Amino acid sequence: MLMPRCITAHEQYLSNMSSSYLIDISNAQSTLVFLKILKRWKGSLYKLIWVDLLVYLTLYYTLNLSYRFAMNENQKRIFEGIVSHCVDAQKSFPISFLLGFFVSGVISRWFCVFTSIPWLNGTALTVVANVDDKDEEIARKIRITLMRYVNLSWILMMRLISDQTAGRFPDRETKPVPNTSQDRHAIWRRRRKCRLHRSLYRPWSMGASQVSVVRDRTTNVSGNICTGSARVGLRPTPSPCSQTEVEFIFDAYRAFDDQQLSKTLRAFNEDQTVKRTFGLLITENEVAAFQQIANCWFRRYKTNYIPEYWIPIQWAQRLTLKALQNGYIFEPKKAYHIISELMHIRKKLHYLQLFNSIIIPLAYSQVVTIAVHSYFLCQIFASQFVAHNREVEGGIDLYVPIFSICSFLFLMGWYKTALCVINPFGDDDEDFCISSILDYILETSYRTVYMCKDTFPKCMSSPLRTHLDKESEDLETFLNQLYSESNLVTS
Repeated sequence: MLMPRCITAHEQYLSNMSSSYLIDISNAQSTLVFLKILKRWKGSLYKLIWVDLLVYLTLYYTLNLSYRFAMNENQKRIFEGIVSHCVDAQKSFPISFLLGFFVSGVISRWFCVFTSIPWLNGTALTVVANVDDKDEEIARKIRITLMRYVNLSWILMMRLISDQTAGRFPDRETKPVPNTSQDRHAIWRRRRKCRLHRSLYRPWSMGASQVSVVRDRTTNVSGNICTGSARVGLRPTPSPCSQTEVEFIFDAYRAFDDQQLSKTLRAFNEDQTVKRTFGLLITENEVAAFQQIANCWFRRYKTNYIPEYWIPIQWAQRLTLKALQNGYIFEPKKAYHIISELMHIRKKLHYLQLFNSIIIPLAYSQVVTIAVHSYFLCQIFASQFVAHNREVEGGIDLYVPIFSICSFLFLMGWYKTALCVINPFGDDDEDFCISSILDYILETSYRTVYMCKDTFPKCMSSPLRTHLDKESEDLETFLNQLYSESNLVTS
């Protein structure tokens, strides 16, 4: 029952990945290989720049026809002077240097972001190798719970940085949803922007003015709530207000925000891939734990709480230590391997948060944008065929600016490629298919830690430390059966 589902998920993952053309170029000696590459539309150069090329040609022919049919002699002389000036000015644009450096940096960052995405295959195998089957049923529950926490942590991080994951696991509002899909999409975008703004409210990604706002928010609270601690410069611990005031604050918070948080977390269990693998991604007990954290957060900072990705990893650490204490992990060294793997996952998720917070400097992106568009604006004038070009020997009036179009395709395509991958968690063709990756890791991590007996060869039973003699006999039986095949080399 499990194998067909895995194959389906894997095929879906491959089919949904960004436009792959590896199969088309598997035989590079073919004379038609270039046609196989150029005929593609998804993720192609044409899809990126066809609107820009249309605008470029519209402006070009507007000037061209105006010069030929609408201008008088005096206006033509002025226009010819502008063309001559643009021809000289175009040579001074360092467009190749700016674009090359920009694209190189963006592509390098794009690849680093992809390598930072945690693929949980190794984590699942580490859990399987180090959780002993003292009791097969309880050991399976420990393994599944550990990987469920890791997957929950993965989703909590990705829904803050990936448009696909945010759409798959959106915030659940208690207010009525509009009827039209356009209104729902617009409201979802606004709420996601607000959520991202709060989640990226970090000291490493904000200016001095924002730092002062956060400092004021955490040390000074309006009204009669805050008293002496903010005045004397003490650490901003929970406000020393009366018990009645505290209960009033929490009641006001639970009225809407706490209900929204619990609905959002419970909605994770409605995902179809979650249902057919782990069944539940988060339990009611774990939702209640997040609610307690949200209450403490609101008490300290007076802002809404966004579930943090490292909380489930902390739960997984404690579960590992309790399994060690109760004998389901045989020795501390094995528990260390599991905790090290959990720390590796946390480190990668933290890298993704940093990559999403600290991007290519805006000033440099603006420099490249201004340079590219200024260059082609200058080229529109410089490529015009005017009267003094007819006097040049060999001058040909090309009604279609072929070489200017080629230059536009190369340079603008270069620029658009960088813009597409500068945010690899968006909705472009070349962005990461995070939703498909999630399906893949949910399937593989669950199947790995479930350890169904049908996935192992006959006589390869689960190693139980309480039945060492039986396990030794099973191992000998398996090896004898395995090497009964005549073609296997034994020495």
